[in-house]
Amino acid sequence: MNKKTEAKCNGDMLMVGFHGANPPLIWRFDLERNHSFTLALQGDEGEWELGITTPKGDFYPVVHFVAREDAEEAFAKVEKTLARRNAGMSGVVKAIIGLALVALVVFAGVVGFSLYVNAHGNTALSTPLAGAASAPGAMPEGVPLPADQVLKPPAP
Repeated sequence: MNKKTEAKCNGDMLMVGFHGANPPLIWRFDLERNHSFTLALQGDEGEWELGITTPKGDFYPVVHFVAREDAEEAFAKVEKTLARRNAGMSGVVKAIIGLALVALVVFAGVVGFSLYVNAHGNTALSTPLAGAASAPGAMPEGVPLPADQVLKPPAP
């Protein structure tokens, strides 16, 4: 068998096949329930154990190896799988933050445009089209009028 250790994450489940262990085994580890742990490699010549250490410092061996190279390969494979899983999670967080920033920029643009239009007026939007009939008694826009005519009530 070419690969002595195969590891992958399926959701919140870490699944590792230790084919070079003594005895070979498959390990399933729930990352959601065990979110705070340290992967550790301990031992001496011929007696290598890969396991987890709890925040309290308790070491729980998972698998036993005779050769240090096999133990280090297994450690590196599990480490790489966990790092890749965490990078994927941060990628989702980055995407959410990116979408929120885009929404914020669009919102700011809309608000800024409406404030600009309100402050400066937009005669292109408020002026009636040429040839369009205006309501009787309506004041023409953009045409200077004497104050008496502006303050006079509209004709009935």
